[in-house]
Amino acid sequence: MQEHLLKNLERGARIEGVFLVETANFKQTRNGKHFLQLVLRDHSASVKAVRWDSNRDEFRGVERCPFLRVSGRVEEYQGNTQIIVDQLEPVGAEDARVDPAEFLPRSRFDLDAMQKELEEIIASISDDGVRRIVLAVLDRPGLRRSFRNAPAGKTMHHAYVGGLLEHVLSLAQVAERICDHYRWLDRSMLIAGVVLHDIAKTAELSFDTGFGYTDEGQLIGHIVLVSRWIREAAETLGDVDPETVLQLEHLVLAHHGKLEFGSPKKPMTAEALAMHFIDNLDAKLAGYWQAFRQANPGPQDSRFGDQNFMLEVRPYFPRRLDGLSDDLLPPRLDDGEPARRGAPVRATRAPEESRAEDPPASGSLPF
Repeated sequence: MQEHLLKNLERGARIEGVFLVETANFKQTRNGKHFLQLVLRDHSASVKAVRWDSNRDEFRGVERCPFLRVSGRVEEYQGNTQIIVDQLEPVGAEDARVDPAEFLPRSRFDLDAMQKELEEIIASISDDGVRRIVLAVLDRPGLRRSFRNAPAGKTMHHAYVGGLLEHVLSLAQVAERICDHYRWLDRSMLIAGVVLHDIAKTAELSFDTGFGYTDEGQLIGHIVLVSRWIREAAETLGDVDPETVLQLEHLVLAHHGKLEFGSPKKPMTAEALAMHFIDNLDAKLAGYWQAFRQANPGPQDSRFGDQNFMLEVRPYFPRRLDGLSDDLLPPRLDDGEPARRGAPVRATRAPEESRAEDPPASGSLPF
C-alpha cells in the first residue's frame, strides 16, 4: 500500500505504515469496554488514533515500544482527522528499520547556517569575562550537539528538532536591534543571557524518539540547571568578576518574568527586563503562527482559532495571513548562509569603556 504522510490524510482512505507513538492512554467506555487513545506522528504531523476493543496487555506492549506498525482507516471526528486502528504491532526502531529522528518535526531552516550565525554573534561578545563563561558552559560534554538538535519546548513553541537553536538565534537577532536602539544597555550581558537562558532544556527535555520531560527536567527544571551551570563555569575559570556571574545568573533566573510563570525572581536589571520581554515576544509570536497554521482557515471559516493556552485568548487570524510563507519568520537566513540587513548591529559604547580585544575571526569560532 502507498505510504501516506499524516498531514495529507483524507477521510475514507486506508492507511498502513510505521509511526511514532507520541502519547498512549488506556481508556474505558461507558459500557465497560476498553480502548486505546493514541497520538501517532511522522515528521509532517501528529494525528489522533483510536484502537477499539483493546486490553491492558496490548497497552503495555505499546508503552514498551516507541513505534507502532498499524493498518486502519481514516475518519473524521468532531471536525478533526482520526485514524481507526484495525491492526497494530508495537516495534522498536531497529525492528522497524527506521531512524527515530526522521519521525520528528524539524526546523525549516538549515541547522548548519543557524549554528554559524549564532557562533558569530557569540564570538562578537566584547566583554571577555562574559564571553568566557558562555563558552565554558557550551564546553559541557555533549552540550553543543544537544543544543543543535533540541526543541525549545514539548508543545508550546519551537517544538521541533532545531527549535531551541532557532529560538535562541531569533532572540539574538532581536537583542542586537534592541541594543542599537537602547544604546546604554550592556550588549555583552544581554547576548549572553539570550544564549544561556534556555540552554539546559537540552537536559530538561528528551528528544530521541519524541518530545518529553526527563526526570531531571521534572524535578529541577532548566532555569535552576542553567544557573548551576553558570556558577560551575565561573568556578572553573576562577578569575571572572563575581558581579558578572551574579548578573548572568539573574538574567536566567528572571527570564520568565513572574513567579507564577516559574521564575524564582522577577527582572531587576535593565538587561533582565529586555531578556524577559524579547523571550516572551518570540515565544508568543511563534505560538500564534503555529495556531494559525493548525487552524488553516478556509474562505468560509471563522477567523477565530481555538482557545490557546499560551496566548490566553482565542486568536484572530486576519485574511492577510492567508498564503504567507513560513520563510517570512525569523531567523533571517538566505540560501543556507547567514544574512543580515546591512552591517552587523552593535551597541555604541562610551569611549572610556574598556573593551576586549577583537573577537576571533570566522574559522576560529566558539562551537
